[in-house]
Amino acid sequence: MDDKQSHPTPQQSEETPLNPPSEGKTKPEGFWYLVAQATTLGWNLVVPIVGGVLLGRYLDDMFHKEFTWTLSLLLMGVAVAFNNLYAMYAEHGDTKPPRKRRRKNHDLDKESENHAKDK
Repeated sequence: MDDKQSHPTPQQSEETPLNPPSEGKTKPEGFWYLVAQATTLGWNLVVPIVGGVLLGRYLDDMFHKEFTWTLSLLLMGVAVAFNNLYAMYAEHGDTKPPRKRRRKNHDLDKESENHAKDK
């Protein structure tokens, strides 16, 4: 009985939006994808800054100040906007931030042994 169905084979998973192909990262580079990315970037930068200015202006009028709250919340909005920008870079960036690698002495010894064996 040499039946081909006697040995179960692993089923290939079907590619769906919830189950993308496992052969590396695929990023759609269509026009609408880029528009969505630009819109997200704009909202993440504009909303904290403009929101801080508007809220600060309202608080200045309410407490009869000149521009104390406006300036303070403007600076806070800029800080939040740059934080959002960095978070988007870290999430969507292709490169990883550089890390310093400390080489240990035993790594150097192994490397010199390997070079000596190759020669």
